[in-house]
Amino acid sequence: MQATAITRLFKVLSDPTRLRLLRLMAEEELSVMELAEVTQLAQSRISNHLKLLREEELVQERREGAWRHYRVDADRLPAGAQGLWLSICEAWSGDDLTAADQARLEAVLAKRHARNGRFFEEIADQWDEVRGELFGDAIGRHVLRAFVPADIVLADIGSGTGYAIELFGERPRKLIAVDSSPAMLSVARRKVKAAGLRNVEFREGDAHEPPLAPGEADVATMLMVMHHLDEPGRALAAAAATLKPKGWLLLADFVEHQQTWLRESMHHRWLGFSRDRIEEWLAGTGLALSTWSVLPGKSWTTAEGRRAQVPDGFVCTAQKHGT
Repeated sequence: MQATAITRLFKVLSDPTRLRLLRLMAEEELSVMELAEVTQLAQSRISNHLKLLREEELVQERREGAWRHYRVDADRLPAGAQGLWLSICEAWSGDDLTAADQARLEAVLAKRHARNGRFFEEIADQWDEVRGELFGDAIGRHVLRAFVPADIVLADIGSGTGYAIELFGERPRKLIAVDSSPAMLSVARRKVKAAGLRNVEFREGDAHEPPLAPGEADVATMLMVMHHLDEPGRALAAAAATLKPKGWLLLADFVEHQQTWLRESMHHRWLGFSRDRIEEWLAGTGLALSTWSVLPGKSWTTAEGRRAQVPDGFVCTAQKHGT
């Protein structure tokens, strides 16, 4: 460190007010307003001191819109200042001014935490709605993708308009979308093109005999598909055959119910499935049920404008035997 730089550093540290500010920012990241409240000094005066401290790289600034937050990061101090910093910390004493600053700092932090707490108390009942308006299901999609290995082949059987494509995105090495409806696949293709995805392959075919080679997939999904099928058990067996040893099947559908309006309005062939029935079908496929979660149903307005009850759903995973 050059002599001029050392001289400048000592000059900056010679001011007792700047030492007060450094002590406070070493303990907590603070805004100018909070520093003014703790030290009882004018904000303009504090800003001038912070400018000098920043020029010597003694404090770090974090920006959030129009707000600025300041802190001391001992690991990022200049080499010449790091040795001095230890001496400065040892020199801070419990004099009246330091004790008063500490008491006011604790009050400022308590006020900050109380403000945050009040916000969540007031918004708690609306938080799910607010989060949905802000992010939709984007958070859920990205959380799910983070747990999906990047080198897998995923087969989405009964892909429809591409919900699984939206869920998993570019994460799998290859995502094979299988559906028997050209119209559905056309919609899914448009989504893939709009998203710029290059890992998706479309195959037209029936869920009972999907156009997939034995052991081609690491993961197979059937999301809200089985209730439309003639023989869901046969489709599960076909899906199992596409999996590699120790591959995974992810299912989502309705729990067994009596909502017959779904036959008329949504062309459901099956009124849901019990866990026992799913386990029975899986037993002959080489798959073992691993997890089972129930999703609460809700009230809904049909296309004809009448209120109806959507039954509970389920999400389950099953793993294929093998080594």
